[in-house]
Amino acid sequence: MVSRQTLVVTAFVLAALPVAYLVEAATGQFTVSFLALLAVGVVAPSLVNDYLDGRERDGNGV
Repeated sequence: MVSRQTLVVTAFVLAALPVAYLVEAATGQFTVSFLALLAVGVVAPSLVNDYLDGRERDGNGV
């Protein structure tokens, strides 16, 4: 069985690739698209998992 954390990370990593491509197409700057890739692929899933872990720890989770 796949954990919730793994599903969240996988979804954000898969979403990060097209987001980075769109940012590259819109701005023409690799640096900005790389930052978008990091933000969506690494930072966002970490924040979401931390939030959901906190809800479960407080007893308000599903």
